[in-house]
Amino acid sequence: MSHWKSRISIESIIGKGSILYKSASQSSKIQAVSPEIVKTKITETSIDYSTRDTYQRKVFFDGINFFVFFLDYVPDGLNPYKLKYSASEDGKNWSSPTVLRESSEPFNFDVCYPNRGTKDYNGEDVDFAVYMLDKAGARSRWLPYVISDKTIIAKVGGSLGGLEDIRGGTCVSNLNGTRDYMITHESSPSRIITHRTISYLDDYDTTIPYSSTSGGCQLLPYKTSSPYLMLALAKGGDNKLYYNLVNEPTATFTDSFKEVATLGTGFNDFCACSEAQNIGDPEIVHLVYIKDTGELCYRKFENDAWSQEITLISEGATYPVIASGETGKLYVFYVKNGKIMLKRYDGAWQPEEEAFKGYTYDNPRYLSSNQNSQNGKICLVWMEKTVSPFELYFNYLEDA
Repeated sequence: MSHWKSRISIESIIGKGSILYKSASQSSKIQAVSPEIVKTKITETSIDYSTRDTYQRKVFFDGINFFVFFLDYVPDGLNPYKLKYSASEDGKNWSSPTVLRESSEPFNFDVCYPNRGTKDYNGEDVDFAVYMLDKAGARSRWLPYVISDKTIIAKVGGSLGGLEDIRGGTCVSNLNGTRDYMITHESSPSRIITHRTISYLDDYDTTIPYSSTSGGCQLLPYKTSSPYLMLALAKGGDNKLYYNLVNEPTATFTDSFKEVATLGTGFNDFCACSEAQNIGDPEIVHLVYIKDTGELCYRKFENDAWSQEITLISEGATYPVIASGETGKLYVFYVKNGKIMLKRYDGAWQPEEEAFKGYTYDNPRYLSSNQNSQNGKICLVWMEKTVSPFELYFNYLEDA
């Protein structure tokens, strides 16, 4: 697998100085929509944006500020597709959108926060990383950053090049705190690729078919002591969801991919979260998905095996995401009948409820969460409106 090393580049990931510049676009405006409207602290903010893929993260809370990331289109030159972020202390008042990255073609991305001691290529500490699948550059890019108040500052990242029509993918910091790992699906030849940062290693599996209309990959921490393992999920062009285990630090698959379930066509019908965020945490990965027959289902991966399938919603659910809270709590968000709904688990699955009561939606979709409680916050972002300008909304629940 050493042939990949010749395609790896180390890059400075900002084009206009070391501190990221603000976009001149007027299309991304931020407004406070409503005050707290139920007993839990809920706020809403609208942002013009375009995003996708429920298994990827677009939001986090660092204990001081909320950060939301989104893809925008601004026809101002050769690179009209902008990866932007906005920050807020209270979830209501947001900073002006700032550009992190530009590209000539649309791309998808995943935000990995926190980084557990990972360094950039200069050996300097970083706070989080963005994993960007740059179709225009035929590269899978690892972009590390540090946070200074509400400003995000780029560090020196890297990329794996020579790829064909890459799709899906997420990034994870390993529990050793020495490097990040990524996963993606390449089209030609069709293969699931894992790779790691800093001193690159990679592996690939060619058994899962690729499709331009269906897919997605997610990589999650699993084993919290040596030998460390990660859990890989991949949806193939045959609409089946597969899993495998990945070794740390070699980024190699332990076995062949095995089937979990058969899903429908598309990219936004599964999401997983892991309780294994720190040494000593439970070694459990939670998964939600929508089957080809329409049911929203749940399974957990523990002791190297999947639990029995549980049907959470029999029909009508779309865009599912899951987040784990403290002491085994789970939060499953999804869209049903034009509203964002919620299934909670706290020792037992609770009845279906509206996630944010008292709010009127306009075609909510493309949900994304932080997937784990961060300083007591379960965060959610989603899109509304069916014609441009679209709006990005934010809200959070207290994990209590």
